[in-house]
Amino acid sequence: MRSSVLPPLTFAPLPVHRPWGGDRARALLDLPAPDAAKGPVGEWWLLSAREQTSTRVVGGPLDGATLADLMARDAVALLGACGVERHGHRFPLLLKLLDTAEPLSVQLHPSDHALPGEGKTESWYIVDARDDATFWLGLRDAATAAAVVEAARRGTSPESLLARHRAQGGLLAHLPPGTIHALGAGIVAVEFQSNADTTWRIWDWGRTPARPLHLDEAARDASTDQQPRLLQAAPDRSRSPPCDHLVRCDAYHVERMEVRAPTHLATDGDRCEILLSLTAPMRVRSEAGATVAPRGHALLLAPGTGDYVVTPDAPAELLRFLPSPVAARRSVP
Repeated sequence: MRSSVLPPLTFAPLPVHRPWGGDRARALLDLPAPDAAKGPVGEWWLLSAREQTSTRVVGGPLDGATLADLMARDAVALLGACGVERHGHRFPLLLKLLDTAEPLSVQLHPSDHALPGEGKTESWYIVDARDDATFWLGLRDAATAAAVVEAARRGTSPESLLARHRAQGGLLAHLPPGTIHALGAGIVAVEFQSNADTTWRIWDWGRTPARPLHLDEAARDASTDQQPRLLQAAPDRSRSPPCDHLVRCDAYHVERMEVRAPTHLATDGDRCEILLSLTAPMRVRSEAGATVAPRGHALLLAPGTGDYVVTPDAPAELLRFLPSPVAARRSVP
């Protein structure tokens, strides 16, 4: 392995137990068997450098190392000099898989202005959904965030104030900080987000045991714009292979491509990349080494990787996540 250049790194999904967790994801992706005694798994953390929930490398010379360990050892190797200039020694992204048997709480996330360091921008990419699955994103016309919080204070469901959408595979939603939302039951979705994990819970559907609500915080940090858009993929046929741009925001860029045979890609030297195959295992090789990533396992490529080759076992739907470059000021399409 060349000095200071990391090999491609595959990370083991980390199960996180939630009361609303489901059992659909393991039928779709290559996820390990969780400890059933701990309750249902609502989230699989695919790539995380959070201190208590840092994902671990599986295979290769760094097997067993956590992403938090690697960041502490050499953040420049993982993020590049430009990445460290922008993000410091904090890994910028957090990648999860959500699996719902019941609705999540009605909630929102603060902005960095409201809670420095924990501002959360996130997006959902729905992998699979029951025919009757729905989600709530933003508010109905004429509804206000204040009315949602006030209903919750009275012990009344605010559902009638929320904008409801039908869930289906391939659907994409972008949630700026302060957006009121709730994912419904029967959905498997990739959630990609800035590295933050603060949630202000407004309503929890009468779930028992009761979980705390954060009504004062939600009232304070709710966005004045509660009409977020569902996104349409923007095809880019000038690229090889062709790709769809899914999201471009100040936190990250996300692309989707179909890979059928060995495919040559490259890092840009200034930022890391994360790959996630949803339909087939893949092998990734660079001059620094090689790794295998099963379906649903995040694979991290350091900025210094340069050229690399992705070889899928079968036609693969591949998501590619990149932190936004330092100068990025573009909004979602």
